[in-house]
This record gives sequence, structure tokens and C-alpha cells, in this order.
Amino acid sequence: MTRLMTFRDAPPVVYTEGLHSGQLIDDPGLVCLYRESYDLLRAAALPPEASLAMVEEAAEDFRDGTHRH
Repeated sequence: MTRLMTFRDAPPVVYTEGLHSGQLIDDPGLVCLYRESYDLLRAAALPPEASLAMVEEAAEDFRDGTHRH
């Protein structure tokens, strides 16, 4: 999980979390890279309705045994 956090009275930070650890990143250059990566992912993502349809189709294929490996 990654969370970009902005504040009114402090510079932005990024919090990343894994299975057994979390890390707060406050280096401005790294925060900028995380923000740029997030923006690229958002631009490439499907709209919510299309994402839901894709997940539902995959779940149905899995139930039917027609899922791809």
C-alpha cells in the first residue's frame, strides 16, 4: 500500500506499507517520483465500471474453470 499525504502546514510525504513494515518517505525528490508514478498509473487505469466488469468476468471464468494461467 502507498499513501500520498499532503498537509496545509507541512511538505507532502509518502507512506508505504508492506506485510511486515512501513516507511515514511519525506525526501522531496522521492515524493515527487512517487507522485509521478501514481499519476501515470491513474492515467492508464480503466474507469471504475470497466474495472469492475473485468474483475467480474475473471471471477466468472475462474468459477467456470476457463481461467487463463
